[in-house]
Amino acid sequence: MKINASKNLFMLIMMLSTIMTMSSNNMLMTWIALEINMISIMPILTKSKKSTDQPMKYFIIQSTSSSLMLMSIMLNSITEESPTSSIILMTSMLMKMGMMPFHLWFPPLMNKMTWENCLILSTIQKIPPTIIMTQMMNIKTMLIPMAISSFMGPISALKQLSMKKIMAYSSISNSTWLISSLYLSKQMFLMFFLTYSTLTMMMMSKMNKNNILYMNQVTTMSYMKKLSLSITMLSMSGMPPLLGFLPKWMILQNLIKFSTILPMMMILSSILATFIYIKMTNPMMTNLTMMKKTKKEKKSKNYETIINLLGIPMMMTLKCL
Repeated sequence: MKINASKNLFMLIMMLSTIMTMSSNNMLMTWIALEINMISIMPILTKSKKSTDQPMKYFIIQSTSSSLMLMSIMLNSITEESPTSSIILMTSMLMKMGMMPFHLWFPPLMNKMTWENCLILSTIQKIPPTIIMTQMMNIKTMLIPMAISSFMGPISALKQLSMKKIMAYSSISNSTWLISSLYLSKQMFLMFFLTYSTLTMMMMSKMNKNNILYMNQVTTMSYMKKLSLSITMLSMSGMPPLLGFLPKWMILQNLIKFSTILPMMMILSSILATFIYIKMTNPMMTNLTMMKKTKKEKKSKNYETIINLLGIPMMMTLKCL
């Protein structure tokens, strides 16, 4: 989708509604900010030529979760109880984020959308529900869905061939890391979110430039592009000493003080994600490139490899400190 004035306007409204969610101290104002966020993203999804009925599916899911959130607000105001253990509120936020067991709409929706919209759904749209859950919910209430999402996300991605569905299940698994980081501290959340958004943006932009939708299409890329894509995949799974390992390592160090089961599930999910990406990179790097020898390829600088290798000096700096 081309960048125009209307898209910039809706993106600005979406960012402002996210800031409203972060700054509001009233549950009703938070609900209004979420509604504004949903209204602003709908035109961005509708303008895509590839998406036909997907924006309507997204609207139905988000409006249902908003209705559940409003119902939980009303019930809590009637009973005058704290929303920290409200199952209805937790269900609405899990539906908004697409976390398990309310995840069935998320991978098929991302599979039909453009890479730009997939990036928006995987990064920016994760912020408001994460903030609401960490501010209003107790970590003990969120423990079971977080553990299920972190472990079952990579397992569900094992049998997938579509790159968009693999990225969707990766987003479901990383949502647990996102919520855990904000439970610990705002600085850790900011570091993990920026790292995850950078890696996701690099990976999706590489797929978009090379028009890759399925795993077997990666063989048409050149060797250096395959190498940079493989390093980005391994960095997303948390392979040391790449960039994605550093925030996950810091989250696990602090999270193990509060819980033991959740860090174990998160470590197992990272191992499974690493296995998936290695399974993808094995035929990618061992097979010959399916390109004509007469075709001259334009030389491109692979900034992705350099950015991913920044994890080494960052780890050394923290070790010295």
